[in-house]
Formats: sequence, structure tokens, C-alpha cells
Amino acid sequence: MSCTYRNNYFESDEFLELALHSLSVIQVPLHTLGAYIIIMKTPNEMGKMKIPMLLVHLTFALYDIYTTTLAFPIIIFSICSGYSIGVLSSIGMPISIQCYIGLTLFLLYGPAVTMFFENRYNYLVRLDCDTSSRRFKRAVHYFINYFITLNVLMPSFINMPDQSVAREIALKKLPCLPLKIVNHPKFFMLGNEYLIFVCSGLFTMFVWTQIFFFFAKTVNFVFGIKSQSQRTTQLQRQFFIAVCIQVALPFVVIMIPACYILSTIYSKNFDIAFTNFSVIMITSHGLFATILMLLIHKPYRTETLKILGIKKFYKSNKVAVVRMPPCATQN
Repeated sequence: MSCTYRNNYFESDEFLELALHSLSVIQVPLHTLGAYIIIMKTPNEMGKMKIPMLLVHLTFALYDIYTTTLAFPIIIFSICSGYSIGVLSSIGMPISIQCYIGLTLFLLYGPAVTMFFENRYNYLVRLDCDTSSRRFKRAVHYFINYFITLNVLMPSFINMPDQSVAREIALKKLPCLPLKIVNHPKFFMLGNEYLIFVCSGLFTMFVWTQIFFFFAKTVNFVFGIKSQSQRTTQLQRQFFIAVCIQVALPFVVIMIPACYILSTIYSKNFDIAFTNFSVIMITSHGLFATILMLLIHKPYRTETLKILGIKKFYKSNKVAVVRMPPCATQN
């Protein structure tokens, strides 16, 4: 167990608050633009992806906005504790509820991406995609995913110690922890960090098993089909690759600080400067996702440039129509 405490500006609450405020100034209008583009400017050729695209976008946006405008979490990852300095703390919302909302909003990334790839699998691979039985099965699948997401961390919240006990445990596990953190009036601690690790690990396996299944089935179809025209096949492949890139970039942005967080849980090392930068980086993943979405898909890129008034880059070419299998076309 060790602490690295330099007593500089990057370790202060003021630095994290300023950084998150600055992010929110960029994120709120950008996420609003992204939602508008998806809702109002998605062409008919992308109609089947409109709801999944919007779901993923809103999942990123809600987490970003919650963290940068409402919560402002100061987190000690190594012992799964911390405190909040945001608006919600100022109005008296219990820290346990704030923590549950924040963690759940982050975990919602899992089912959102699962549904993203399930949508491609359903409308490209399945021949019964629009039947009543298939719709019912998909609804049950969605319900199970979101039910598990909303409840996966409940064991940790049920076992939360009260504040006085949490302070004792924190100092026992991390004796070098600065007293100004431990004695903060909003200080909290979740249940056993290994319980959180197990719950999160099982949830991750559950989500990635589904994503891999839908991804593999769709890749096999898109890159193995030979019954369509070469142009149609090429357009399908280009769109699927664009979708994969759109999902992969925010995942990479999250994984960099996530690896550091996992290492702190194992090593019990506390570095508040690195912790602050990790929170900032995780909170910025939605920003990268929105920018990439608006740039990588031609219809969105065209409409965004048009709205921004960048006339010299705007071309009024119509979007190429991708001829999909029967289930992939509009009803």
C-alpha cells in the first residue's frame, strides 16, 4: 500500500472541477447537435440503425453530462471510495444514490453496444427479423440486459458501511490517505472492492459474449456473402466497418484509464493526480464518440458541415442507397 501525494494543483478538487466544467462546455452543445442530427437527419437508408445509434449516443451523453455538470466525483479507486463536490451534493442528494446513478450510467454502455451489434445481426443475417415472435424475443433480450445492468452492483451498495466505519476502513487499508479526504463530509465507501471486481467482471463477460456472437455472425455474413452485387456488398462492408470504428474508439479511450484503475485495486497504490486524469479521460469518451459519429458517416458529416456553415466542404450529393437483404430494407 502506498500513496503518491505531491500537494500540487493537479491533485486539487479545484483542478478536477475546472476540467470537468470545461468539458461540459464542449460536450453539452456537441451531444445536443449529435442527438439532433440522428433524430432529424438520419436518411431512410440508415433508418434501421436510427434507434440503436441514438441509444448509444444518449448513453454516452447522459454519463458525460451527469459527471461533468451534476456529480463531480473525487474517486479513490484503490479502495472504491471517494466523495462528490457537485450540484447534487449541494442540494443534499445522498452520496450512495449519486454513486449508483453514476456507475449504472457507465455500465449502460454495455447493453447499448450489445443492442447496436444485435441490430445489425437481426436485419442483415436473420430472415425472420420482422416476425412477431422475433420481435418478442428481442424485447425479452433487451429487458434481461437492462435488468442485469441496473442490478449488477446492488450487492456492493447493500454492503456499504456507514460513514464513520468507512473512514476507519479507509485509513486501515490506506494509512497514507490524506486526512482532508477521509474527513470530507461527503466521504463514502462501497462494499468490499473484490466483490465489486467480481460483479463487474461477470457483467463484462456477459456483455462481451453477446457482442462477440453478434459481431462474428454479422462479419461472417457481410464478408462471406456472394449472392449480391459487388457494389451492394462493398457498401454493406463499408458501413459495418464504420460502425465498428465508431464503437471501438470510445472503448479504447475508456480502456487506458481502466487498466490503471484495475492496477490500483490490485496494488493498493493511490495517486490522486493520476486518479483525476483518469476521471477526466473516462468522462471524455462520449466526446470522442460523438465527434467520430458525426465524421465517419457521410450523411451525418454532410449535415453537420452544412449546419456549421462550412460551405466549401459541403456537397449536395445524395447518399448512395445500400440494397440490403429483405429484412434490412424499410417497411
